[in-house]
Amino acid sequence: MTAKVISICNLKGGVGKTTIVMALAEYLAGDTMYKKRVLAIDLDPQSNLTSALMSEEVWEKEFNNRGLTLPFLFKNPEYFLDSAKNEKFIAKNNISNVRNNNSFSHLHLIPSSPRLFEIQEDLPSGYYSLNLKPVELLRTILKPLLNNYDYILIDCAPNINTIVKSAFLASNACIIPCVPNRMSIHGLDLLLEHIEKFNKDFEHSLQPVGTLISRYNGTLAQTENLNFIIGHPFFPTVFQTKIPERAKIAESLDWSIELTYKQKYGGDAHESMVKLTKEFIQRVGR
Repeated sequence: MTAKVISICNLKGGVGKTTIVMALAEYLAGDTMYKKRVLAIDLDPQSNLTSALMSEEVWEKEFNNRGLTLPFLFKNPEYFLDSAKNEKFIAKNNISNVRNNNSFSHLHLIPSSPRLFEIQEDLPSGYYSLNLKPVELLRTILKPLLNNYDYILIDCAPNINTIVKSAFLASNACIIPCVPNRMSIHGLDLLLEHIEKFNKDFEHSLQPVGTLISRYNGTLAQTENLNFIIGHPFFPTVFQTKIPERAKIAESLDWSIELTYKQKYGGDAHESMVKLTKEFIQRVGR
């Protein structure tokens, strides 16, 4: 079976998007959890997912200095589409520091770098030697890899540009994180409009599998906004699992320490992530 490709996206920053991608990758792939074959892709030039899943030393020496991060993929696709080099940009070892009483048989990462800020502003109209448009590149890159994974999770930047559209075109579905406040709700509404337009423009069928409530603290204002999201006839169905406001991952960036899931995410958030992963599998399949 081929991988399910899922974009995690929103137009409003600060909704916990990267934490959700990281957690899903770690909980799906963990040998003490679901033992799934997972590829995470950091498509956000802020590169927070890359920093959270691999050490800076490995990133710099083995990937960035060697031109094996996402900006180089979009700049020089001919190199990466060569079958002999197709998987060189995939980090396959020492991904995640959740290795205290846990291991990962198949957790991989395509790392990014801040240079993606420059690349996304200077993409060509087409890769003429490949007869490809930039929006088609990620789908083309992933096609020969689909049988190697159960899930491919794409951490999208909080905007709509050609690189984010390339994730949409490569994806079967998307998850939209949303903080239950008015700004995030406007971002959710606007993103759904863009997805509808994208599907028409590219004859695609990207479908949201759900709205995921994040940074939830249960205040009266949040509860009112949550009820609005749940009751809105055009919003995707809301995940039963909510990600709490107090989810903590600060110590996760210390690569000298191997952590348990509870140490990395905190007790309450750990339980939420376990439930989220189970619900994710139920909604997406496999």
